[in-house]
Amino acid sequence: MKVMKFGGTSVGTAKSMKLVANAVSSQKGNKIIVLSASAGITDKLISITNSLPKDYDKALDIYHEIQSISLHISSELNLEKHSLQKVEVLLHQLFELIDGVNLLNFISPTVANRIVATGERLSSTIFYEFYTGIHESKFIDITEHLVYNSKSDYYELVGKTDLVKHLSDFKTIITQGFICKDENGLISNLGRGGSDYSASIIAAEMEAEELQIWTDVNGVMSADPRLISKPITKERINLDSLSKMAFFGAKVIHPSTLKPTVEAKIPVRILNTFESNNTGTLVTQNRDNPIPTMTIKKGCYQFSFAQSKIKSLYHINKYMTNEIVRNGLSLLSSNQLEHTIQYVFEQDISNLISENLSYVVKAVDVIYICELKNSNTNSILKIITNLIINRFEINWEEGTILILSSTDNTDESYNKFHDMLINTTE
Repeated sequence: MKVMKFGGTSVGTAKSMKLVANAVSSQKGNKIIVLSASAGITDKLISITNSLPKDYDKALDIYHEIQSISLHISSELNLEKHSLQKVEVLLHQLFELIDGVNLLNFISPTVANRIVATGERLSSTIFYEFYTGIHESKFIDITEHLVYNSKSDYYELVGKTDLVKHLSDFKTIITQGFICKDENGLISNLGRGGSDYSASIIAAEMEAEELQIWTDVNGVMSADPRLISKPITKERINLDSLSKMAFFGAKVIHPSTLKPTVEAKIPVRILNTFESNNTGTLVTQNRDNPIPTMTIKKGCYQFSFAQSKIKSLYHINKYMTNEIVRNGLSLLSSNQLEHTIQYVFEQDISNLISENLSYVVKAVDVIYICELKNSNTNSILKIITNLIINRFEINWEEGTILILSSTDNTDESYNKFHDMLINTTE
């Protein structure tokens, strides 16, 4: 049995839902299909909760946008009248929640959660009504099975026997990501990235043979395609590397959402809904990956503090550590030289630093390269000279290089460096 999770862009239009249907039907064996809300819908629903109860008119305007999108997708899929009625019922329930908040002039967390949960309910209902007209399947309300216990901070999948029976009878289950119930039976959710997380929990609890995350890119790339013109899709990537890439700004699946499958030793594959022939990227514990990955975070800030008679590096570091923790700052890099200590942040924190400390701030681009082999690291060091760099650090054990690069480097120079990086390691 496989768990197939499809993101918001995959269920954002009628055309993309048809591609999802093709991807699902082409897979043999039993499947549990986990769907996100259609792209942009969750943000709109959150905007509704933020508008209420003060701005009822704004909430209604957003509601009508959601209504229009949902009915347009349903129309494009040529849903039968009885199927369309199910979509309309969900939309009416959403309207009643909004109207009820307006009448009471109060929105509770429970009602807010019910409003936000509408996104997944709509997308899964629309897709199920379309898909079941072609292929036999079973619709499941995941909130009847996925339960969060706040005391243990643990998600439990209940009624697994029923799910096993449904798979035996129908082969395909269609359900929602992101949403769940708490121990009191109230609607809740798993937060941002929750659809991936809930799919991971389901895969682990149901002992799936594989978890597939379907999105709008061909798996994990060797670099950000928004910055690099010819990135290569990686056949596999190490989980720790995925974590570091996310930390340094890569738009990849956050590894913490995959924790249940990792602990259960279930393979995870990242695939592209819009290019189904692509084999995607397999997330593994293995470090023997042939293609390195380069992540670029542009426009960061390097703060350099020099030791003085009044302030030693120890006192400077103690002060900065306290500020980092107190303000929840994301520290990208730190380095201590003989009489200087440096910190790199993605934002300018000048307004947080005491006037008693003197420092020099400099704009830098941060480049993180991972999954390198020691045999080719020396070759890579030679091509670094093609960039204007301020500093670089090598971790031979982990096979990583961190580069603080000048912001004077052009996109063309980064593209050239990426191509040389790939050619050096092939």
